[in-house]
Amino acid sequence: MKLGMLMIFVSNLDKAKDFYCNILNFPLKAESETSLTFISGRQDLIAFKCASDSLVENYSQTARSVFVFEVDSISGEFSELKQKGVIFLHDKPSENEFCFYAAFRDPFGNIHEIAERKKL
Repeated sequence: MKLGMLMIFVSNLDKAKDFYCNILNFPLKAESETSLTFISGRQDLIAFKCASDSLVENYSQTARSVFVFEVDSISGEFSELKQKGVIFLHDKPSENEFCFYAAFRDPFGNIHEIAERKKL
């Protein structure tokens, strides 16, 4: 078994296309009436249309899946995304034993992170 694709649910495909293409800079690979497919490294990122947004509650306190997008510079990417209107969960990036990271929400309540790996 291996990871084949990444999937999220979004309530508005036009908003999703704008956010993931124009804000996060993922190229659009395909689109249909019910989904969008973006190029994201080795796996496709697929956004399926759903009925309603999710709530951002108790992030990191409850079980959930989170996509972590690797970046070269956490400070540079954090600043650039904030200028584009991305809503981060905290005022500045955090740190753990293997990376610097910052969690943000998409327009539909999905939580993702950007992360810069620590140099070993």
